[in-house]
Amino acid sequence: MSILIADSGATKTEWCVKSADESKIYKTEGLNPYYHTVESIQRVVEHDLSSKIGDVEISDIYFYGAGCDSEEKKDLVRTALGNAFPKVNIHLYHDLLGAARACFFDEPGIACILGTGSNSCLYDGEKVIEHIPSLAFILGDEGSAGYFGKKLINKYYRFEVPDDLREDLEKNYNMDLDYINEGLYDGAQKSRFIASYAAFLGEHEDHPWVREILYEGFENFITRIVLKYTNAKDYDVRFIGSVAHAHQDMINEILTQNGMNPGRYISKPMKRLIEYHSVEVH
Repeated sequence: MSILIADSGATKTEWCVKSADESKIYKTEGLNPYYHTVESIQRVVEHDLSSKIGDVEISDIYFYGAGCDSEEKKDLVRTALGNAFPKVNIHLYHDLLGAARACFFDEPGIACILGTGSNSCLYDGEKVIEHIPSLAFILGDEGSAGYFGKKLINKYYRFEVPDDLREDLEKNYNMDLDYINEGLYDGAQKSRFIASYAAFLGEHEDHPWVREILYEGFENFITRIVLKYTNAKDYDVRFIGSVAHAHQDMINEILTQNGMNPGRYISKPMKRLIEYHSVEVH
């Protein structure tokens, strides 16, 4: 008998089939219930996952998902998973709890996600006890790829991108306004579309203009969110997510300047979640 663990963000979902003696990893697209329906989640799971794992017996599913922040959204995902995996025990959690467990196991601390979107929480070693909302792509998500992609596109159309960067940006990224508007107004996952432009900043992170943008975004995340948690300076701050992992030196610099403990960066949260749930496999 095996368990199935899922870590689902805005861009991708990583799945692990864990038995007593081995683990196998699979990937599908992100399954955020704010962007998906029961039918579309079920379709992805059956076509891109179930068909690959075959007839392995699954006893429990532990699903950590972006967007699983209310019973309504959890029920949507639970229904889809239940249709794809009948008679399996399904455990639904917000991805923040997954981040906290991956970062700290059963120790307290401040867990942060910096990927396509951003989020954070204060964790007591068992549950999330404080959560300052990220306010999502339109209103917040400071320090995320979506946030930086939005900044870059805005500055491009305000003629604020330096000439040496502007030429490279136009050469390697589609900056046509009609194309961008189509992605914004017609795309089901606007944040993921805009976040793809943030890769340009990562490719030029040593450029002073780029460094200023990155620094401002990470400083906003830390000073306007992380520092607001109760007794924040008493806790370790740890991160998961591709953006955090790529820019950890800059983030550590900002944390230190604000009197906080430099973070630990978890590049593979699934590995940590496998360890956390290994006790469930008999």
